Amino acid sequence: MPIYEYYCESCKKVSSFLLMRASEEIRPYCKNCKSPEVRRILSRVAVIKSEEKRMESLLDPSKFSDLDENDPRSVERMMKRMGRELGDELGEGFEEEMEETLSSPGAAIEEDL
Repeated sequence: MPIYEYYCESCKKVSSFLLMRASEEIRPYCKNCKSPEVRRILSRVAVIKSEEKRMESLLDPSKFSDLDENDPRSVERMMKRMGRELGDELGEGFEEEMEETLSSPGAAIEEDL
């Protein structure tokens, strides 16, 4: 079952369409703003790992070699990596919250994080 993705020229969002058969035809549109002004884009490849393999990957000590708990940007990179590995996004607003935290005077990571 192919999944096709389309980039909206109007609102710059990506919409995905799951087809039951490769021969199935669709009229793509933006699911966000309903605009028909979309273009097909190359989708990311998804490799499915077992839960056990994902946890093993997270526990690999080499994944933490560049982590500096006193550097907020380093912690941000690690959190993004963990989110990707778990197949979960960090949620809307994470980027903005991190930028706000990093731009505030005396930005520091608390020890209990």
